[in-house]
Amino acid sequence: MTTQADKTLTMIREVCALGRVEFDRPHTAEGDPAAGRALGQGLQAIDPGGELSDISLSLDLLAPRAPYFDQLVLNAIAAGTRQVVNLGAGYDDRALRFRHSGVLFFDLDLPDITADKARRLEALDTDTTHLTLAAVDFATADVADVLARAGHDAQQSTLFIGEHLVLFLEPLDVARLLAGVSGRAVTGSILAITAEVHPAGLDSALVVSTVDEMMFAGASPLHTIQSRDAWLTLFKENGWHVDNADDVTAVNHFELPMADQIAQIQTQFLTATTA
Repeated sequence: MTTQADKTLTMIREVCALGRVEFDRPHTAEGDPAAGRALGQGLQAIDPGGELSDISLSLDLLAPRAPYFDQLVLNAIAAGTRQVVNLGAGYDDRALRFRHSGVLFFDLDLPDITADKARRLEALDTDTTHLTLAAVDFATADVADVLARAGHDAQQSTLFIGEHLVLFLEPLDVARLLAGVSGRAVTGSILAITAEVHPAGLDSALVVSTVDEMMFAGASPLHTIQSRDAWLTLFKENGWHVDNADDVTAVNHFELPMADQIAQIQTQFLTATTA
């Protein structure tokens, strides 16, 4: 049975795919700059009420986020990294835009999304020999096992990216994900995610429940919002070190009334190396 939260997640995934192609984005010499638009052909981003979403409302959030992760991929390729793992890849086109000889891409997402992406890629009739799609439910599966079965080489450095993923996972599942990819990461590997961050001093569980009540009428797909210090600790406990921890790269996401204050929830970009 498809829940309201499931419908919201589908809408968000499609909004991201449709919104990203509105920007002029980089590509490698071997890459396909038109891949994103082709992959998203036919996506509609229908909200839970059955109406078309206004893609323009998401562009301010995507504008800094998409180039941040694009640049990480380009930097990794330039530095000689030969594996890129895209966690919660959805309809992201980086494996096609950044196609580069000797670089392998692994796109992980839910089984239905992975199957639909595979159909779309086949219809494009493009070279995907460098790309492996792997189905995974991050709430139940061991990502390390999934990557091993997919052919990821744990002895080679890897760039792991999780753009707009962990917000939708339960806190324990986020910790398990960070630990799982740490187990596949040799020295020189990098993990970068977007993390939803609330001001210090607030109770994270209360923040999440308030979001659920006020924004989603009890059907919120948003599960992990923490203080920055809590995020830094979570990374450290699961094998990662956030470089330049005092430097904050972020975009304001939404405001939330909490007791006697308005709390600004940010999407912060955290990039870490193996501890």
